[in-house]
Amino acid sequence: MDTNQIVRAVKTPVTLVLLAVLVYFAANWGLDAVRKPIPPRPPEPCVVQQIGPELTPDHVYVRVYNGSKTNGLAKRLGSVLSADGFKVVKRVNADRDDYPRSLVVGHSEDSPEVALVRKALTNVDFMADGRIDRTVDVIIGSEQPGAAEQPDLKVPLPDGTACLPKIQTVEVNE
Repeated sequence: MDTNQIVRAVKTPVTLVLLAVLVYFAANWGLDAVRKPIPPRPPEPCVVQQIGPELTPDHVYVRVYNGSKTNGLAKRLGSVLSADGFKVVKRVNADRDDYPRSLVVGHSEDSPEVALVRKALTNVDFMADGRIDRTVDVIIGSEQPGAAEQPDLKVPLPDGTACLPKIQTVEVNE
């Protein structure tokens, strides 16, 4: 047998093996891509709106998370904040239950919406995360926050505008 005959005899099986390997790796890559979770939708950026000389709680959207081992705290604190006029859009458990201190999380420390929530609560720390939707999260820790005694729930706005969350609401017609 000469070299040409050997090449002709081996060419087809080698090509089939290479194609089978290629199909195997492509199928594995496709299955891995299908199994990955769909990433969450990014938050809508806030919208600058003219609201007057002061920011009041009726323009602030708050999410309350229970990060402690005590049940029902998010619901209770959410009710307190709602009674103060804040728009509480979520009251659920946090991703973990071992937060030592209660925490207010928002865009920045000097954001009017963060200042307003911090005025309403006592015994809370702050963490800035630069969020673009301007909502405020309150995470209840082992040291629970308290409601401030007769807080002045207004924050002056120098130019009368504030960047407010673009929250989708459903109108109910009665």
